[in-house]
Formats: sequence, C-alpha cells, structure tokens
Amino acid sequence: MRFAILNDERIEATKGAKGLCPSCGSELVAKCGEIVIHHWSHKKKCDDYWWENETEWHRNWKNKFPKEWQEIIQRDESGEKHIADVKTSSGWVIEFQHSAISREERDSRDYFYTNLIWVVDGTRRKTDIEQFNNSMWYGDSRTISKEPFISRLLTDWTLERVRLNQEWGSSKSLVLFDFGKSKVRSRDEYKSNNDLWLIHPSKAKTYITSISKDSFIEMMNSSRSDEVYKMLLNPIQTKLNEEVEQEQKRIDTLAKPINQKIGYTIGILKNRKEQEKRFDELDEFDIKVASKLLNNYVEASIRYGYTDENIEGSLHLYVMPRAKNVEDWAEWKSLMERFIKTIGE
Repeated sequence: MRFAILNDERIEATKGAKGLCPSCGSELVAKCGEIVIHHWSHKKKCDDYWWENETEWHRNWKNKFPKEWQEIIQRDESGEKHIADVKTSSGWVIEFQHSAISREERDSRDYFYTNLIWVVDGTRRKTDIEQFNNSMWYGDSRTISKEPFISRLLTDWTLERVRLNQEWGSSKSLVLFDFGKSKVRSRDEYKSNNDLWLIHPSKAKTYITSISKDSFIEMMNSSRSDEVYKMLLNPIQTKLNEEVEQEQKRIDTLAKPINQKIGYTIGILKNRKEQEKRFDELDEFDIKVASKLLNNYVEASIRYGYTDENIEGSLHLYVMPRAKNVEDWAEWKSLMERFIKTIGE
C-alpha cells in the first residue's frame, strides 16, 4: 500500500511514520528498507479481502498515473468498499494484477467495478511468455492487420494450453497482458516488446491484438480514455464484419464441384433409404436435414479457412464414403454433427 491516512491526509511511508488504512481504519506500519519499495503494512489482516502485497511491478504501473488517482476507495450501494489501484478522471478503474487470483474474486471485481480494465503481469511465471508465443506461432495464426496488429488464430488447442488464457479468458472486463521486455513473436516475423496484449475469442476463431504501453498510458491519462475500447475492439470488429461478408459471399456462390458432391452424397443416402430397409430402422431419412448438415459442414469449413479445393477433397475423402458405409441414418447424422464440431482440430 502506498498511502496511509494521518490527520485526514494521505501520506506515503517514511521511517517512523504512523498512519491508518484508508479502507479498514486499522493501524499501518511504515516499511522503509533499502531493497523493497517503501510501503505501508497492516499490523493485522485488512478487512478488505481484496487487498494484497504490492510488488515493484505494481508500484511502477501505478506511478504512470497521478497520485490523486491512486488507491481510491470505491463503495457500492450496500456499503461494501474496496481500494481501486487507479481510478481515472473519466471513471475507469485499472487493476494491476501480479499475484494469483481466484476466478470467484476476479468475477466479483468485474461486477463491483462498473468500468474496469485489468493489466495482468505476464512475467510472474517464466512459462507464460513461452506459452503465449507458442499460441502465436503454432496456433495456425495469420496476421490480418499490421496497423493495428491483429492476428487470427484458426485453432484454439494451443490457447487452451496458455494458462493466462485459462485464468482470464472468461473475464467480462477488458484484460491486457504485460510481458515486460520479453518479445512477443508471430509467424510472419512480427515482434514487439513494448505492447500490451489482448486475447479476443469470437466463435470458431480467436483474435490477438496489441496496444503500445505508451499509447495506453497516454490515453488513460487523457480525456480520450473512453477510446480504449474503440482502439482495441473496433478494428477487430471491422475485420470480423469483413470476413463474415466474404464468407457469406462464398457460401452463396459455392463452387460447382462442391455443390455436385453435396448432391451426390444426398443421392447416396436417398438410394440407401430406398434399397436398404435397415437404413431407416432408427430414424426416417430426411432430405432437408441431410442437405442442411452438409451445407453446415461446408460453411464451417469456409469459416475455418479451408479453400474450395480443401472442402471438395474432404467431401470426397471423408463425407461421401461414410454415406455409403454407415449402418443407419441416425449414425450418419451423428457422424456429420461430430465432423462439423471438430473441423480444424
């Protein structure tokens, strides 16, 4: 803790100083060694259960903002109160998180602070930067924009191995990862060691984008702080909209060989229905359902990034033979649903 209260004023820790916690009102002890940053320590555990010991990383980040914005008491309608690391003049709360935090506490803070941005220390564990870089390198990533940098991951299996994403991916607030001076690299040779990083999942794809630390600090210190969402998320949404439009155009004008193979597969199923009594033992063959499943398979393949040649090949090698070999209609439906779900895995 940087500030204590003495005679209704906020004071910093100095040798021999006394003060009270601005949240719980208990006595604080000034810790002023030569190695650890000067700070206040509780004699007994603070009533604010979100309170935690402050690291040098933590203090350095807070010092990017005016002192009067730091360690601000926040209250809700019930009277519950907590100390926000930083609260800007525009009402944004910025929490700098170094230590491990439970999902329950994170969700509580997401709910308590209306406008919240997390900056998470990606250097706490040595493996975090390696895992994040692997997701950029092995996650079938494609750079779709360089200004601002946006990379699209077509597979999520690598991200599932990124502990930071496991811990923070479900936060309803904006989460930015700080990897210090470590370089983040992508497959197309993009690299940076002065950015904050955002993971943004969207349906079958995941997007990773960045904002320079200097730009973030300058923006949050200014009257332009509301632009942070616009700067980070709007470019992604623009690219999403463009991709959806392009994908829909491809879906609307499927290549002739793909349509032919869809028609041929439906023909196989229809013929089996007419020729083999066992094929409709569990369920009645439905040409509309078959057509929808096949088109869903093609649409999912397009959204994953398959070329027309890839899709035509997969229909020929995987889908059509199954139509000939399955035991019954119910098995074929189940198989197609599984194919659709696992595209790209």
